[in-house]
Amino acid sequence: MSKQGGRKVIKKQFVVLCCLAVILGVIPNGLHAKEVVLKLASWGPAKHFVAEARAVWIEEVNQALAGRYKIVDYPGGQLYGPSDIHKAVAKGTVDMGVVLQPAMLAMVPMVQGVYLPFAFDSIEQVAAAYSGESLEIIERAMEKKRLKLIYVSYLDPVQIFSNKGNITQIEDFNGLRVLSSSPIFTEIMAELGAAPDTSIPQTEWYMALKRSVSDSMANSVVGGFFQKSFEVAPYITKMNMSYPTILVCMNLKKWEKLPEDVRATLLDLGKKQGDHTLAMSKGWEHKFTGALTKAGATVSTLAPEEREKIVGVARNVWAQWAGKNGKEAERLLKLSVK
Repeated sequence: MSKQGGRKVIKKQFVVLCCLAVILGVIPNGLHAKEVVLKLASWGPAKHFVAEARAVWIEEVNQALAGRYKIVDYPGGQLYGPSDIHKAVAKGTVDMGVVLQPAMLAMVPMVQGVYLPFAFDSIEQVAAAYSGESLEIIERAMEKKRLKLIYVSYLDPVQIFSNKGNITQIEDFNGLRVLSSSPIFTEIMAELGAAPDTSIPQTEWYMALKRSVSDSMANSVVGGFFQKSFEVAPYITKMNMSYPTILVCMNLKKWEKLPEDVRATLLDLGKKQGDHTLAMSKGWEHKFTGALTKAGATVSTLAPEEREKIVGVARNVWAQWAGKNGKEAERLLKLSVK
């Protein structure tokens, strides 16, 4: 081949490569990059308002990140149940999980600061504790355990379900056998003269009440309806003991590998759905209070002055918790509880 012919071949190859580069440059990244799947382990009824809000979040995230990232939900405890999901996410055996806040207190004691019995008068106060400096304290504690908080869902408050009658005054706690799974709740109940029992797992509470092994338990109105707690403890006294939350969390190492815009999408769309659950929680409590009454339960509300007496007893327990968990816990208590 002549030198001139060789130059023509090289020139043609160069032109082809340039054209190919231009074509690849205008193709969206999502068409030549493999979509990353983020596995989410969840549990609970699909028709619960928290689950419905989460489904919207997943759909909106997947639309916003189409071709790049996709959340795939494994519902109904297929991968892990509520008692184990936080451990799985921390280990990285699943990318994300729906974490029941009370279930992770042993791993992240700081989360107790927004779940102190009788410390909050309203769900709005709890939502405020998940913001600003108090949120930063909670997030630091979670990240030490390799958990990244994405967003918070809010549930209706915990009440007392009893088979001995409604509670009308603080003295009614005397001798009351109360099922408990929380050390702080147990301590407060003991201070009130009750007989808290932590030996029975939550999965057996229904039968314990049915067989009169115990007198009462703590549950939310919505939870008590779905779990049929009212069948064995038909006297429900509203006293807004605490406000449980459900946290969507991601493994911290996985989070740190995500691009900034992907992180922002997860957080921003998550906050929107978290705010939606805050608005929905009150409506559902009202709806299922009516459903409990219709089912034959007797629902009452503890007088504010009687609840304030309980708060007076509980304050020392809150302070002891903060003292045991260091300066950050003391600061969180000061910020959260007025």
